[in-house]
Amino acid sequence: MIAATQSNHPIPGVVPAVNVQSALEQACSRMHNVRMRVTKPRVAIFETLLKCQGPISIDQIHQALGKKPCDLVTIYRCLAAFERVGLVRRSFSHQGTSLWEVALNSPRHYHIVCKSCGRTEQADYFPVDEMERVLRNRGYTEVSHMVESFGVCPQCQQAAGSRAMGPGVSDRTLT
Repeated sequence: MIAATQSNHPIPGVVPAVNVQSALEQACSRMHNVRMRVTKPRVAIFETLLKCQGPISIDQIHQALGKKPCDLVTIYRCLAAFERVGLVRRSFSHQGTSLWEVALNSPRHYHIVCKSCGRTEQADYFPVDEMERVLRNRGYTEVSHMVESFGVCPQCQQAAGSRAMGPGVSDRTLT
């Protein structure tokens, strides 16, 4: 008997473990298939992205690479090449900074970015295929779209509310 609480839907907030080696092999295979050289910097950058739990900036990638031989220009060029072949997806912070995440074997989704703390959460994908179809009918090619949402997360709202009440005042003393 199946319990009523069982579901095939993923649990919100739980990120499935990524098999880094398998995903890295797939990425290298895709690079090879599109005649892109598989270099140590490209592998190191992709490995770094695989280890992250969400979109990260180029500066964060550069810091995470540590002593590995990879300057900022190489990271920019590699990410642009990865984006062209569908290995990574770009999104933006509310200040306009490009954020990068692995697109390989990842369902399409959008992001909601907190304007206070910068935390990024995934939001369900909703198709805008009709808009893309209309644009193709108008003669546009290579049509794509990007949707980013920005707001203040519940934790930042709560923290702001606590600061507004002043020191020594708690929610319980206001009742």
